[in-house]
Amino acid sequence: MLALATLVACGENSVSGPTTVNLIGDWRLQSVNGSPVPYTDETPTRKLEVFSGGIVITASGSFTTTLTQRITTNGSASVSNVTTYGTVQISGSALIFKRTDIPNDPGTTAELTSNSIALTQNGLALLFVKS
Repeated sequence: MLALATLVACGENSVSGPTTVNLIGDWRLQSVNGSPVPYTDETPTRKLEVFSGGIVITASGSFTTTLTQRITTNGSASVSNVTTYGTVQISGSALIFKRTDIPNDPGTTAELTSNSIALTQNGLALLFVKS
């Protein structure tokens, strides 16, 4: 049942009404905080760069999210691949990403449209498009 439920979800389109979206597959990071990737945010002591990212959603209802980023603090740089994983559930025109590595995770709600997933992770507004 879960596999079938994750195959399609209804996104809301104000012009034409509900649309069917195939969730299964690869979603590519397009923008961070409204700016195209690669994204940079700097303060006097810290620089965050997000180079790429993606979400993979499987037919069984699992997801993996990755972000490739570099954080430079006081001149010392660290490049990392941040990975989260768990299950995805459909709730109307929204998705709920629940991490399985966090006990009793209430989930992160994401907005779903016919061609994008928008979610906030670690204070960053991330927009993914279907690859």
